[in-house]
Amino acid sequence: MLAEKIHIEGYSEIIRNLTIVPIDDVVNSSEVSQAQMQINLLHENDDGYITIALKKDNNWIQHHYKVDELKENIGKVIGVKDANIYLSPNSFYKPKRRIENIRKLNSLFIDLDYYTLEQYKGLSAEQIIWLLEKDYFKQSVPPPSFIVISGQGIVIYWLIEPVPYMALPLWNAVQKFFLEKLKEIGADAKSIDAARVSRLSGTINQKNGQATEILVFNEERYSLRDIQENYLPELNDYIKNPSVKKRGRKSKVVKLFNLYSLHHARLMDIVEIQNFRKGYCRDENGELVEKSQRELMCFLYRYWACCFTNDLKKALEDTLEFNKGFICPLPESEVRSQTSQAERAYKEWLENEFENKEKKDVEQLKIEIKDGDDKKKNKSGYKYKGYNYKNTTLIGLLNIIEDEMKVLKTIINGKEIKRRNNQNHKSKRRDEEGLTNRGKAKLEKIESIKKLKGKGLTYAQIAQELKISINTIKKYSSKYIK
Repeated sequence: MLAEKIHIEGYSEIIRNLTIVPIDDVVNSSEVSQAQMQINLLHENDDGYITIALKKDNNWIQHHYKVDELKENIGKVIGVKDANIYLSPNSFYKPKRRIENIRKLNSLFIDLDYYTLEQYKGLSAEQIIWLLEKDYFKQSVPPPSFIVISGQGIVIYWLIEPVPYMALPLWNAVQKFFLEKLKEIGADAKSIDAARVSRLSGTINQKNGQATEILVFNEERYSLRDIQENYLPELNDYIKNPSVKKRGRKSKVVKLFNLYSLHHARLMDIVEIQNFRKGYCRDENGELVEKSQRELMCFLYRYWACCFTNDLKKALEDTLEFNKGFICPLPESEVRSQTSQAERAYKEWLENEFENKEKKDVEQLKIEIKDGDDKKKNKSGYKYKGYNYKNTTLIGLLNIIEDEMKVLKTIINGKEIKRRNNQNHKSKRRDEEGLTNRGKAKLEKIESIKKLKGKGLTYAQIAQELKISINTIKKYSSKYIK
């Protein structure tokens, strides 16, 4: 065990100090080229942090680098021959691989575990790619940018023009759409998390000793909006105006987009509350304290992370990291036990999504409940499942003050909604130069008067030309025209 611990610590030192620790193993130049190609395709001009992870048996080590440092020293990482090596397709604005830290979304991707399906067992990666080209690419999904043969399955990548984290709900909707289209050929539901890592080409899959290879189809990047418009046209109006209301029954794609957008916004809000309070909690009197709503905030984080990412393991890992953001974190064992109900509630919510998806609109699945075993029924007798607190309830439970609501996306009260509506109304009334329509018309009249006076026209002639009174001309001339 001691030797194993020393060995793992050596790996950690390798990827923590790429430019310092030498690697004795001889690295094949083609392996380095493949790894660098994948990094270049995904992260060209990326200014965020990129994750490199090593897995040996049950030990997991990860560190974060800027792209130039990583590309220059990648040979030292893939020189580790007895560990699985992974790379994050997307980048993070700080060195923590969590969904709320996404800096840039660089690609869409689907992991195909086709070998787990009876009808595809024994087929080679090349045969599966041929099948995809024949029956799926340009039909169900766009042609890929590149494919990584991961030693067992394959990972399909579609490069996109980098978009910031604000586009995550749309990105997630497209990912879920691709997953649905490729599910019958082994698409892995756990592989579509924006904060995931996947095998780095040029490395070895330690499960079977097979090399990981990259096949490039097209280095041109797609526009995320173009993919959405071509493959999910139902979302067009909702992307332009999330609050749009249309007659008729919403499609499944629209319902899920709205719900996943809500989960993402809720998740970002709970993180923003912790950041705004600088790790403190808030008591009923509005005062910052070290201990108060930590269990509830960790529970909400874990539940919304489950619903948004569909990855229970990663949601728990991220919840444990979220807990560390408090001034006085909870013990890890307490976080695990006190938030375990989040997974149960998520699994119940899946029943709403999949088993009862045709019975009720997604909006009707939102419900405030106080206990995980509670169920509320609508008039038809349909049981709602899962957690979805009302804004007023969350504001009360978390003791959210008005200044905090100003930086939140969805956990806000009527007063804050009215303030934002008034602010938006005022901004819409003015042009890019800050002028209202009335102010702009006045400015145009003054300029016209000035030009006509310069041509020698009298007040009477100008009044006739512009169809305004002589008194108005005199007033503007004395006040604004020198």
